[in-house]
Amino acid sequence: MAMRKLYKTVNVSSECDGEERKFWLDYYILEKEVEIEEFSVNTYGIEICKRSKREDNSSYFEYRKIFDIFCTEEETVEVIEKLARNSVTPICMQEVLEDLIGTGDFVSEEFLVAAV
Repeated sequence: MAMRKLYKTVNVSSECDGEERKFWLDYYILEKEVEIEEFSVNTYGIEICKRSKREDNSSYFEYRKIFDIFCTEEETVEVIEKLARNSVTPICMQEVLEDLIGTGDFVSEEFLVAAV
């Protein structure tokens, strides 16, 4: 069973085409137990959620989860700190992780964009 723990929320204000846009980025640690050759080990992943309100007051939400990236929570926290410090969004997450850890071979990934 996978566990999801909120690590940090970042409030972002940016300007695009003369308009100020505000949104929130939530960074989560994903932990799950995996069976490897009759042994149970914990693996760690990262989820980033982007939340905002549009001018018509509808909600915009997107997220990306990548599981099984790290072997320790400490490694995961170190990378999340870098992602949060640089306001990395779900859309950019995979490319940034590829650069940080040197691999793009992510097997367990989930992505969603929704406006409600």
